[in-house]
Amino acid sequence: MTTSDLSITGNPQRLLLAAVVVGLGARAWVIQHGTGHAFAVDELFDTLAWNLATLGQFTLDGVSPAAHVGPLYPMVLACFYAVVGHRPEWVPVLHVIFDVGAAWCIYRVGTSLWGSRIGAWTAALMFLYPAYWTYDPRIRNEALLTLLISLWLWAAVICAQRPSSRRCVVMGFAAGATILCKPVTLVLAVLLAGLLWIGPERFMQRIGYVAVYGTTCLVLVAPWSLRNYLELHHLIPVSAGIGAGLWMGSDPVSRGSWPMSPGREQAIWESAGITPLPYAHAMYDVQTDQLLHKKGMARIAADPLGYVGLMFTRVWDFWIGNAFYLVNDEEGLTQGLQKDAAERGWFVTSYGLIKRLLLVPGLILVAICSAWIYRARWRDLLPLYLFPVGLTAGYVPFTVEAGRYVLPVLPCVMMLAMALIPYWQTIRSRATRRHASVQTTSV
Repeated sequence: MTTSDLSITGNPQRLLLAAVVVGLGARAWVIQHGTGHAFAVDELFDTLAWNLATLGQFTLDGVSPAAHVGPLYPMVLACFYAVVGHRPEWVPVLHVIFDVGAAWCIYRVGTSLWGSRIGAWTAALMFLYPAYWTYDPRIRNEALLTLLISLWLWAAVICAQRPSSRRCVVMGFAAGATILCKPVTLVLAVLLAGLLWIGPERFMQRIGYVAVYGTTCLVLVAPWSLRNYLELHHLIPVSAGIGAGLWMGSDPVSRGSWPMSPGREQAIWESAGITPLPYAHAMYDVQTDQLLHKKGMARIAADPLGYVGLMFTRVWDFWIGNAFYLVNDEEGLTQGLQKDAAERGWFVTSYGLIKRLLLVPGLILVAICSAWIYRARWRDLLPLYLFPVGLTAGYVPFTVEAGRYVLPVLPCVMMLAMALIPYWQTIRSRATRRHASVQTTSV
């Protein structure tokens, strides 16, 4: 059986083009009518990018060097500002370009594994999935991260099918760029090094592939790590911020997962002795981050099993969302839904709840079934398994973020779910032919 023998309604290219047109219209509507709500990290990215564009320095105050976040997104945003000027309201256009690029990469991944039809259906589903385009109005790096991970996934799939030194270079470049965008992907980069060990090639050849992949990745990441050490006198591989994650993530009252109410978040920082905060993202300053790192590790050492329990809750929060994320309230489901509906309307509130409690878990279950059905192809499909596992393993132990951060790897789940369509079509076709054969024999 080949994918080309199967029929899915519609021409793949036309389907993808139609999805892009509809998705662009949805994004344009959100950009035009969005509330413009911004978080502290939006101000952080905007300030870093504008100072980089005007001063040529990675700094928040124009004097002290910064290492709050990975440098890649501020650099891209700085290049954008250098061309159009300081126009944060135009940034959503940049994010839409990232979304189109990510959809194209996912299309290529699906085409490499199952053919153009599965690639088109998955890319269309991704581009039309509301969670991607509702975040576009904000100055965030999720859109760029999704593009980079999609490109990295494409490189990993091709490398797993037929590895070569050139493909390992591309894979290492994608890994390094993604790490510079979001440091938690370091865990994923290490996991994917194992992908190159399981091929049928000779042992020394596999060592060479891993070396090429790792060296290419280090060529991108090491210079920034050296800069951080020289400027800040601390070993910071990519960015500061792990201390804040360890301190807040080990807090048993909050269940160690953001978002939470502003009052509870303030109480956590007060208990660390770092308030009043001079600005919203002050906890990521290097000295403060080092202090929170020590305090967080001390609290984890005092109750390691408790921290393991918090990590398990964050796995759920990462994929589904915590209670505050789901209903925007800590005082119960009913009151939270009423409050959320008053702010966003019952349609949006109901959709958000159904999406998190039914749609995403349903996609995961279908993807697991698909992985079992296609278990004979596990080597080719291994990147689709490693990327969700690797990103989860990077976020859960070291951060407190939850909810939207699953978006960069959700296409892996979507693709596995879409891959069941030709399988069930084949089963139905065989059943139809068998039934027709029985009827013919009876006659």
